[in-house]
Amino acid sequence: MDNNPLSSLSSSHSRNDSLSQNELLDGFLLVRPVWVDDETVKNCKGCEIGFTAIRRKHHCRQCGNIFCQECTSRKISLPQFGYITPERICNECFEIAYLIGYIISDEPSTQIHGARGLLDIVERGNEHELSNFITYGGLDALIYLCRALHTNDLHQLGTTALTNLSGYESFKPYIIMKGGIPYLYNLILFYYSKINSDASSSDPSYTAKFLDSASTIILNIGNILYSLSISGSLCQRMVIDVGSLEAIMKLASFQLGNLAEDETSDEDILLTYEEMHLRVELARGLAAKTISCLATNPSHQLLIFENPRIGLDKLMDLLHSSTYEVRKYAAKSIAYLSLRNDKYKSALIKDGRVKVLTSVIELVDENLAKANQVTISHACCAMANLATNAESQQLLISQPSLLSNLCQVVSYFISDKEIQRHVARLLANFALYEENKTRMLFYPMTNEKEATDEEAEKVVEQEAEQEQDNNDQQLEEFFGSIVPTLIAIGDSPVADVEIQRHIVRALDNLSTEVPSMSHSKLLPCLPLINRILDTIQDEDIRKRATHVLNKLSPPLPSIPISSPFILNNDQQHYFQQDYDDISHFYGQPQNTSDLSLNEKNNLTKTKVEVENSTATTKITNVDDSNVITSYLVPVDNLILLDDKETKTTAYISSSNNNFGNIEELNNNFNNISLEYNYKETLSTLDNPPKLPPIRQNSGALPTLLNQFSFDN
Repeated sequence: MDNNPLSSLSSSHSRNDSLSQNELLDGFLLVRPVWVDDETVKNCKGCEIGFTAIRRKHHCRQCGNIFCQECTSRKISLPQFGYITPERICNECFEIAYLIGYIISDEPSTQIHGARGLLDIVERGNEHELSNFITYGGLDALIYLCRALHTNDLHQLGTTALTNLSGYESFKPYIIMKGGIPYLYNLILFYYSKINSDASSSDPSYTAKFLDSASTIILNIGNILYSLSISGSLCQRMVIDVGSLEAIMKLASFQLGNLAEDETSDEDILLTYEEMHLRVELARGLAAKTISCLATNPSHQLLIFENPRIGLDKLMDLLHSSTYEVRKYAAKSIAYLSLRNDKYKSALIKDGRVKVLTSVIELVDENLAKANQVTISHACCAMANLATNAESQQLLISQPSLLSNLCQVVSYFISDKEIQRHVARLLANFALYEENKTRMLFYPMTNEKEATDEEAEKVVEQEAEQEQDNNDQQLEEFFGSIVPTLIAIGDSPVADVEIQRHIVRALDNLSTEVPSMSHSKLLPCLPLINRILDTIQDEDIRKRATHVLNKLSPPLPSIPISSPFILNNDQQHYFQQDYDDISHFYGQPQNTSDLSLNEKNNLTKTKVEVENSTATTKITNVDDSNVITSYLVPVDNLILLDDKETKTTAYISSSNNNFGNIEELNNNFNNISLEYNYKETLSTLDNPPKLPPIRQNSGALPTLLNQFSFDN
């Protein structure tokens, strides 16, 4: 079957010349069914009684099957097939056939009777009956009712029946196959234009009855479109041109219009008017959901990008809709669009659209923020995607107060994993670009404007020139940093491995090639980095965290091998009583492993081999039978530990020679083997030295060592 007026026109006109040209153009024509061959049928399709010379065969003009006289006793005109005079029809097709005939009548009351009859068939929900309904023209008739030239009553009945049909998964494709979607789009544009016209408030047709019908029609269309869009294969065929896109966007922003003045005092009408508004709001939400489904399809994405006035601009406007569902799904659609390749990412937020997107996170009140939580999450996701492109990230970060607003978002939603993840990813992507680093470490606390790169650089220079205490107070008062926000995200109860990955990536990017005086802004993250190293096993995260730690650690004093520190038993024990990891003294190793001095009290020998300015330390067991592991240690940070009775020179040797003095040692610096023997497990002291605890990379080591008395 084909409900296309033009194709039906050519096929039907040849069959019945009695129909005038105007009747063909305005009417409703279906392709006549192919008749079943008489020779292949022995029994009646209806009663299944066999045919004889007396019991003759008859074709139903509606379905083309063969029946007996009793099963095709009724005759009606079938104008939908071009039959003006009454024709034979089977009992099963009779109800659908005469209802379709009523629908294409010239009498409005007859049309309404036919439309209600078709709606009854659909609402009965008999799938066999519905299958015949679709096969024999019932669906075509419903689509015909959705033509804009019909009354709003017919539109309401037709869209209501289509809404019911769209609820059956097996019948959904037929709505598209029969060409119903363009008629629904035309209805949206028709009512949008009619209700939003300048004369709407004074036009007598805009009564409560009309608005009630219009709101129902709009809601029905929203239901149909969303029901089709969630079926992947059908979604691809829903938007075929700019007109389709425009219709869906207008449905998402549809406004009901005002009541006539003489009806505004009626309380019953006002109550009904509130229900109408609720229908329209639901319709807007369904339209926004439909857009988000369509935005996942590459061909639809391309249509949106290629028509920015109708697509991108309208979509951005929906971010500030009065309907929560519209805002939420508009932001979700933008997040989908932001996944396009770099060619389209910057186009998404050009021409002022970036300001609309970033305004979503301009939150003046926590309650308002909570009311838009999902919208904010999708907006942050979109910005994080866009920040991977050089041009689009520059458009984003140049927006006033963006960084301070992001920090505020984190504080409002500290328990929202998605928002924390998106913001951490966004900041990590921003930090990839050299021009953003100073801006991220020094942004103004006011909402007037973000610091430019030049302004931020001036602050850094002032930090170097002025007294540190006064300058810190000034910076805290007027300038903020995203580092506390990254720490807050890392310490949040929802911070999983993925979130920690983005945080470490952001800090790693920020700590690379920034002005030395800016490092003070990054130092507060060290406890977080240490905790990540203690709890996270992911190799990539640990590698990045170690990199951050090495860059931010204050340099320890270089201790030449020719003049080592020698600590006695008491001093060694103090260092070991709480810290059995040598990394607490010389700084973080170059890899992520730990170098233990007395691991589980089972170590007897530590061997350090120096080659090309890198010390490789090997640890063996008590029985000296096998090597446990190997670690890389920077030579400049190496601290020699030995008991007080040991003579250092006795353990300095090469593979072939012993060095009797410091001069010979220095001359052979790159070929040195240092070996320290621990003759017995260190015992616990009764009165260990009362000194403040040493923190890893705290810079307190030189001061602490000065409090000991050394033989060398």
